[in-house]
Amino acid sequence: GQPAYAFRAAWSTPLFGHPLSFGVAGYYGRQAWSWGRYVDGYAGMTDWQVPILRRLMLSGEFYRGRGAGGLGAAIGQTIVFGADPSTPNAPIRGLDSAGGWSQLKFQLTPKLELNGVYAADTAFAGDIRGFAIDANNFGEILGRNRGELGNLVYRPRSDLVLSAEFRRLHTFPIFDPASVTNQISLSMGILF
Repeated sequence: GQPAYAFRAAWSTPLFGHPLSFGVAGYYGRQAWSWGRYVDGYAGMTDWQVPILRRLMLSGEFYRGRGAGGLGAAIGQTIVFGADPSTPNAPIRGLDSAGGWSQLKFQLTPKLELNGVYAADTAFAGDIRGFAIDANNFGEILGRNRGELGNLVYRPRSDLVLSAEFRRLHTFPIFDPASVTNQISLSMGILF
């Protein structure tokens, strides 16, 4: 019944031929869930792009919020249930979380770049323990993710991008043992 609200403000100036920028952002949205239940979702964010040298750049973003899974935060989880989610009286809670990522980019040549990224996303376990139902009954509740990736990006032409990437993701559910996933991908993109 009402729109979500968001804003972003940033400061930017050129440095080493690239933008040096710092930004802050905010989001609020009232979310309607089934059977007349509502959650106030919000997030506060900051982002940066810092040229260290002409060919070396650091960028990233940090957020803190509640009920922000639909924005890609909280490991994609917006709410947790305090009882069977199919019943109308099951209490719900917006999931509190914090996270972010940082990337170091090295421009080897005008057509070839190397990137390294570290990312983390954490749901506050204190909000889950003692409230959320056991994940084994109604789906896994993730507590945190940690990820690293490295990629090599090659642009042989202005409209063609080739990439090779290795990604490692550590997932820590609240009620289950941790797991590790490795992924290798080769990609091609056409810009238009």
